[in-house]
Amino acid sequence: MTLSRPRGEDDFSWIVFSVVVVLGILTACILYHLGKFSLVYYGDAVSHEVGARRLVDWRDPGLQQLGTVWLPIPHFLLLPFVLIDFLFTSGFAGVAVSLPSLAMTSLILYKLAKFGTDQVLAIVPLAVAFLHASNPNILYMGLMPMTESPFLLFFVASAYFFERWREQPQHLKSLAACSVFVVLATMSRYEGWILPVFLVPFSVALLLRSELTRRDKIRGSIMAVASGGGILLWIAYNALHYGNPLEFANAEYYSAASQALQRPNRAALYLHPLNVLSMYGMMASRIFGSLLLVAGAAGGVVLCATKEARRRLPLCIMLALPPSFTVVSLFFGVAEMSEWFNSRYLILLSPLLVSLTAILFNSFRVARAQRYRWAVVVCIVVLFVYPWSLPLKGTVTTYNEGLSGFKYKMNPLAVQTGEVLRSVYDGGHIIIMTGSAQEHRIMLTSGIHLNVFDEMIESSGWKQSSEQPWLYGRWMVIGKEPDSDGMPVVEYWKGKMNELERHYRKVFENEYYTILVLR
Repeated sequence: MTLSRPRGEDDFSWIVFSVVVVLGILTACILYHLGKFSLVYYGDAVSHEVGARRLVDWRDPGLQQLGTVWLPIPHFLLLPFVLIDFLFTSGFAGVAVSLPSLAMTSLILYKLAKFGTDQVLAIVPLAVAFLHASNPNILYMGLMPMTESPFLLFFVASAYFFERWREQPQHLKSLAACSVFVVLATMSRYEGWILPVFLVPFSVALLLRSELTRRDKIRGSIMAVASGGGILLWIAYNALHYGNPLEFANAEYYSAASQALQRPNRAALYLHPLNVLSMYGMMASRIFGSLLLVAGAAGGVVLCATKEARRRLPLCIMLALPPSFTVVSLFFGVAEMSEWFNSRYLILLSPLLVSLTAILFNSFRVARAQRYRWAVVVCIVVLFVYPWSLPLKGTVTTYNEGLSGFKYKMNPLAVQTGEVLRSVYDGGHIIIMTGSAQEHRIMLTSGIHLNVFDEMIESSGWKQSSEQPWLYGRWMVIGKEPDSDGMPVVEYWKGKMNELERHYRKVFENEYYTILVLR
């Protein structure tokens, strides 16, 4: 491969996709070998898998199991894979969804780096793809049953079709595709909800200035407005199912704002812009490295200073929207971040950062400056060095964040309890009183079908089985320090342990959990 080619002469899309998939599979296998729960270290990863499987495998399966806070598309994508027991308990269900998403996102970033540029260093689009995919922090999240990788795919795809439509406004199919991917993004993560706010007015303004027919302008405007359909659908679902269209935003125990209020991380950031920017900048430096941040900033200067580069300004504004949404959410206290908590939010910055870096390197035209090409290659190599030095130093931030959560307090004993439950279980229903996050970890590690569990949490209401559990459950798991949504029912039965002991006998106990079985 030569360092420079006219646009369109070489297309390495299949190489990008294949290399990322192979790299991801190898990494997943190594991680699983190092720790069989390494693909579900994050508590949210466990809950996403359980939430997806509950759509089919639960006491009352169906769409009502979607819940209210987490958006539904990632759970629908996980569903076919979490029904396979090994993929479910090992976390490889997440690999089946997130890794192809990561590979496709990298491929689209590769195409975006080539798009609309007459002549570039051929290594630059490849570097853009692999600077994103091979970053250990992003690669680890690209193996998790989490929402970040599917969201990034839908978001970057919408940006790609947005750019195609801007270049050729008469091709409304590109605008339609952009709108579809925006809908998918808005149904995957709330950071996507800002996308229609940008897309609708920008698209309508561009359509009005175009030379399209009146009919096509109306069609295009409808396509743009349709990008907000996912938001309206989720609001309507909450209104119909919960009687509150904004239930997802203020649900007690579960919404981001509710959880932020219960923890100390919010106080240092709430209405403190310098603290927010300092925290965000520090975590960005840890995940991407200072050199890539400098390259991205230099690309931003080129973007503003060069007439040709300014053609990409609307694209870069669109790519900046989700990370900007995160910063604003931190400022207003509806999200939280600390040095080792929610660092994964930073991966939403990657598409903008690598795209700005591409703008910087593409500003060195090969035809005008052959002498710069090897300098660019050296710079790209240097940019790769920092992220790949992280595993050697044991400082992959997203991995360490997941691992620290997995080792936190009761989580290792939740794993132990699930494994013990699997070894002693011989049939019957299981009443579980631990709160939702802890119960999900126990369910997953037990490997027992979810439809035998009867959860006792505040959001499920007080059921007959919570008043006389011995009539409904042969087994019982009680948490000694339950999550907040399990606290009321656990505190109730803590005061009536003598009554429980008349019906159940203890088969296992550790510091945080007790397993009981009917006498």
